[in-house]
Parts: sequence; structure tokens; C-alpha cells
Amino acid sequence: MHVVKAPKLQSGDTMAIISPSSSIADRREALDKARATFERGTGLQTITAPNCFNHNYYAAGTVQDRLDDFHWALTQPDIKGIIFSVGGKNALELVDRLNYDLIRQNPKVITGISDASTLLNPITHRTGLITFLGTEFFDYARQDMPYEVASMRKAWFDGELGKIEPNPDWKDLKDVPNGYSGWQCLKPGAAEGIIVGGNFPSYSQLIHTDYGITLQDGILALEMYKASKRNIHWALAKLKLWGIFDQIAGLLLGYSVGSDDPEVPGNDRTLKNLVEEVTDGYDFPVLHIGEVGHHVENIMLPIGAKARLDATNKSFEIIEPVTIENGDL
Repeated sequence: MHVVKAPKLQSGDTMAIISPSSSIADRREALDKARATFERGTGLQTITAPNCFNHNYYAAGTVQDRLDDFHWALTQPDIKGIIFSVGGKNALELVDRLNYDLIRQNPKVITGISDASTLLNPITHRTGLITFLGTEFFDYARQDMPYEVASMRKAWFDGELGKIEPNPDWKDLKDVPNGYSGWQCLKPGAAEGIIVGGNFPSYSQLIHTDYGITLQDGILALEMYKASKRNIHWALAKLKLWGIFDQIAGLLLGYSVGSDDPEVPGNDRTLKNLVEEVTDGYDFPVLHIGEVGHHVENIMLPIGAKARLDATNKSFEIIEPVTIENGDL
């Protein structure tokens, strides 16, 4: 895959907010609050796409509405990046209809979380553009996000994420019960590879299609939303059955909201015990971190970039630039 990198951002640049999945028609006030906090923290400006607040039953407008907004943002020279407003379950409709040539010709920072995984991976696969599994934008309506903003600045302004450090003020932003206590080695070892993945239900829709990045020797990153330990076990068992464990070089497990809820039977099982059972017979390293997922301040995880994962020493590093100077395109 020929790697393409978006131009670096700078203070005052504009990012377009688009809604490729669920409707936010009833969340205008929250979006305005999120925009104000995001702009204050990053120094960036935002603009909502023409169809951003449309709705078509449960989706953010028709397929054409959503495609038009994506393509509009790509062709506006003053728009330097694209941020997805919210997740959902409808982005899959766009995968085989996006103009990938247009994306390749207009490389920009593209970021989102959750159902964004459904689009970020195909974009990287089809164009080579490094995309960013990143922000749950509406979290900015509730609070400042200093750890996440710092990651944005490193990735988008400086171009280098380098060694990722844990968030010293980590918490579930919506106070969901959890047993998270910091980075954990679930299976020892170290590996280098290209980052792929994201939210498991969203990303898994792409497996065995023509739109998923090759997993051969990749670092697979996964998180889940409202997931029990049983859900996580099910997800990993599916990957094993699909032959994914025979391909990947390493596994990065993010924070899965709800996996420690004490009222759910089986959630007392440790993640380490679960992973050791499902991956028995495989030697790839597995590292658990809390800075990838819902309800948390995220690192801007660069899909398509090369990383080094050292589970033994609880270390994770992005080992190449992720954005470049405009003149280097």
C-alpha cells in the first residue's frame, strides 16, 4: 500500500463536521457546545456541512445527502480536515459509493470514532491516506479534553505522535463502573506493523470484503461499546475462527465500556484470563490500554501508520510521521 499523508494543520484552520451515520437533528445545542470547547482547545475552526443536521428515519439524511457532504468537504480548499459528528450503524452504506479518487486527490485529516471505523479503514485501504480513529465529538459538550487535544496537536500540527504515554487523569467520562487500572500486558512480546481496526462491530463488517486493510503482519486495534466480557470473548473467538490470529503481528485492546459492570454475570473474569484462553497457541503480543475507545480521552490512532507494540514493557509507539508539510505532497 502506497502511504499518503494529509498536510499538517495549523491554528485557525477549518475542519468540516459531517454526519455519515446517525442523525444529530435533535442535538444542535450539544453540538454548538462541543464546537466551542473543541475550538477553544485546539485553535481550529469548525463548520457544519450543508446536510449535517438532516435525518432520514434513524440516519443522518439519505445516502446521497451524506455522500454529498463528504465530497463537499473534500473539494473546499479552505477546509483542511473532516471530523465525524457521531457514530451509529449507517456508515456502511457509503463504503462502496465514496469517491476514493477524490479523497486521494485531496488528502485531508479525517477523524471519528465508533462507526467511523467503517469508513476510515476503507479510505486508508483504497487511497493509502492515513486516517485517525479519534474523537467522540460530543464529549466536548461536557468538558475540556486536554489529553485528547494534546494528541491532536502532536498528530495533526506536529506530524509526530511518537511514543504514546498513558493519560494520568484517565476516567470513564460518563462514570460507567469499570475496573481499569492502567496499561496491562495481556500477552508478552513485541511487534511492529501497520495499525488497522477500531470499533469491533463496525470494523468486523469489512473483514473478507474488498474494503478492509490487509491484516498480514498488522497491529490490530479493537474496542467495543456496551460490551460484557462475554461480548469480548465472542469477538475474539470470531477473529480466531476467521483466521485473523494467523495473520496479525500484535493486538491492541482498548477500553470496552461496560465490560466490568458487576451486575452482568461473568464480568468478574479478568481480561488477561480471557485473552490467554482465546489466544492459546498463538504468540503475538497483546496490550490493553485505556486511551482508545468510547467515554475516554483518545489518542489520535493513525490507521495505516506503522507502530511498535511492546506488551512486555507496556509500550506503544507510532514510528513514522502521520501528517506532513503541505509542500511535501
